[in-house]
Amino acid sequence: MPRLRTLQTAFNAGVLDPRLAARTDVKQYYQGADTGTNVLALPQGGFKRRPGMAYHAALGAESLLYTFSFNVEQTYVMAFQNNAIKVYMDGALQATVTTTYTLAQCKQLNVVQSADTMIIVHEDHQPAKLVRGAAHTSWTLSNITLTNIPQFDFGSGDEDVWSATRGWPKTVAFFQQRLWFGGSGQRPHTLWGSQVADYFNFDVGTGADDDAIDVTLDTNQINALVALMPARHLQLFTSGGEFYISSSPITPGNIAIKNQTRFGSSSTPPVNIDGATLFLDYGQSSIREFLFSWEEDAYTSNSATLLASHLITTPVDMDARRGTSTEDANYVYVVNSDGTMAVFNTLRSQQVAGWTKWETTGDIEAVTVEGTEVWFAVKRTINSSTVYHLEKADPDTYTDANKSQTQSSSTTVSNLAHLNGESCRVRADGSIMDDATPSGGTITLAREATTVEVGLDFDVTVTTMPVTSDFANGSILTEKKRLVRIVGDFYQTLGVYVTTTGTSTNVLVPERNLGEDVLDSAPSAYTGIKEAYLNGWDRLAQVTITQTDPQPFTLLGLLVEVEA
Repeated sequence: MPRLRTLQTAFNAGVLDPRLAARTDVKQYYQGADTGTNVLALPQGGFKRRPGMAYHAALGAESLLYTFSFNVEQTYVMAFQNNAIKVYMDGALQATVTTTYTLAQCKQLNVVQSADTMIIVHEDHQPAKLVRGAAHTSWTLSNITLTNIPQFDFGSGDEDVWSATRGWPKTVAFFQQRLWFGGSGQRPHTLWGSQVADYFNFDVGTGADDDAIDVTLDTNQINALVALMPARHLQLFTSGGEFYISSSPITPGNIAIKNQTRFGSSSTPPVNIDGATLFLDYGQSSIREFLFSWEEDAYTSNSATLLASHLITTPVDMDARRGTSTEDANYVYVVNSDGTMAVFNTLRSQQVAGWTKWETTGDIEAVTVEGTEVWFAVKRTINSSTVYHLEKADPDTYTDANKSQTQSSSTTVSNLAHLNGESCRVRADGSIMDDATPSGGTITLAREATTVEVGLDFDVTVTTMPVTSDFANGSILTEKKRLVRIVGDFYQTLGVYVTTTGTSTNVLVPERNLGEDVLDSAPSAYTGIKEAYLNGWDRLAQVTITQTDPQPFTLLGLLVEVEA
């Protein structure tokens, strides 16, 4: 019986849509996976266990998150809630600012920040500014006094284009020393730019180069502006299409708004990453890349989710983290309405583009990126009670809602009040301990430890695409096959099991050989080639790798040996 050895995947194409199960003609088939849950796709190839989510504070209510960066050392996470803004620094609450924004309105806000001021707009509220004072705890929210508001005849003579009666600006951006407003309650497809370097003055004057700008999109339908993005050009996203302003510098005399594509955009704010602006289309079914093409001499809006559209389920929030000095990957975090998150790894120069899925015990409701740190608003059920947490992605932890601490050697671990009454996973000095349920904010270990992590469990699952190859008499994609063994290339990994379709047996990938004193220390994460022998016949012959303990995991590639 012919035996086939194939490098099934290096996983750098991420998770693929189930509808691609027979598309062996596309190269991504051999570079992707059927499932990749709670992993990150690496730009070099392979999957890595996603970071744990470290608990920092109780939000107290459903929140939308934004970042406020005064400088590289003074950054804040702003939690917008019903009639309140909570300001956090390093995860600690600094101030609570009273507002008149309802929770529903918070989900429609548009914000931009410069120096010590954040501009906040909503069509039902006069534009406001949130200003940081002399201390981390000093914040002031006030309405902006706009001067020389443009006039428009709504049918009974000229009047201010913005007012409580006619509505206020819906979108905002800084670009080329102007403050730009896009759309309003009764002028949804009009764009305004302030006078140069005079951000709250909208005097159109005589049309001099530095005068304010008042221009309406010239389209065959009313395309309401939903977002502005300052990038290579000032980009305009509307409900009916995508535009940009080609002239530079932009003046009242030369402003030219050009329609590029016609997919339309949702109200979820777009993000700019890796040279492209990613936006959620109007149907909320696809994330598209608004990218300038030199061949077309125009912007295109190709789908970034075409090969993994099943991971996108009516997104509600989105943000991006750029590569760092120690990690090349650019990641885009897309929060779905069902509480899951789709994470996109993109490095266009290396043709890297792959999606994976994150789940947690609860619902991820919002995300914001503060420098290199990724923060989440998470709704959880702890001891039968609904709670709202501010948590941060921590690559040095392996559980969610976790507390990781170093202490004097002791069997008592404290500071766990946020997990009272909930069964938790425990790592102590690198070893997995028995599950524990905090009471009074503490747990008791079976032995003394100095470095302890306590948090909620999450599992890792990676499943390959169906094994296939062309034999002399054709493809074996739909033929019955026997999986003989897998050979995995692992990096710093522990606690991995392998199974295959056609059998329910989980095979533990061997971690270490027994020897003198080997049981007196925590197992060391292994790097290198590991193999496991399997059995069972199946047509698809898919391999599933799982990890059910909070341990390190990186799978660089997988060789599968089958008989067919």
